[in-house]
Amino acid sequence: MLGNDMSLLSVFSELCGSVVVTPVTPEPGYVNTEGCGCQEAPVLLLGPPGSRKSSLLFVAAVLAAEEGAGLVLFLSREPLQEVPRERRAARDPLILKQIRFVYPPSLKELLHFFSSLHETSPSPSLILVDGLHRYLSSTGSLTDAAHISALMLDSVSQLRCGLIVSAVPNVEGSDGAFMAIERYFPNQCILCPVMSAETEERQFKVSFRPPHRQWILHVEQDGGIKVSVPDSQAHKSPNSEAKEKT
Repeated sequence: MLGNDMSLLSVFSELCGSVVVTPVTPEPGYVNTEGCGCQEAPVLLLGPPGSRKSSLLFVAAVLAAEEGAGLVLFLSREPLQEVPRERRAARDPLILKQIRFVYPPSLKELLHFFSSLHETSPSPSLILVDGLHRYLSSTGSLTDAAHISALMLDSVSQLRCGLIVSAVPNVEGSDGAFMAIERYFPNQCILCPVMSAETEERQFKVSFRPPHRQWILHVEQDGGIKVSVPDSQAHKSPNSEAKEKT
């Protein structure tokens, strides 16, 4: 099975044309959470509206399904409005049968889903939760955020499956809740808007915590997505990066 942050790294690598991904040394003070029982620590994908987080999670689901490791669960309050328009989504339709879409309508239902996750058959290999902020915006409760975060982590730890959660940070009414969520998810992938006068497409800098190679996510006018490597890294080979770190 693909690890969680490696799932996202694989997504960006595929959308970029299979560029080699070279992790870098974690920053001092980074808290390693691999002891949660998963192959890789759960990851929080953060980005503003319009950064196509749902599309990235969908591609991660497709990649995981192609690995053939087992059931992939995709959770969201609402069904996806459209299949992402990028080359990686146009795969064998049978792959989608390995992805189960679940739509808990409220925080109560989401809590119930994870509390009974051990009854799911077959056991999932990867769980993706799209738009966690939508479950918390009505209350903005620090307690609710801590409860669902702890329950998700405990559930995937018991099943030893992966977990990727997406959210819009600091949504009105949920600012306090995110203090708890970010504490539970130190492994993060952050999408930050980039101003560009050269093109009408939206661009987002992709950064990982702990750090990996950076990317630029391009959201085209028709909603399609693609990924590029910043110019400062485009011509670096893994060998040259290793020399820099020494």
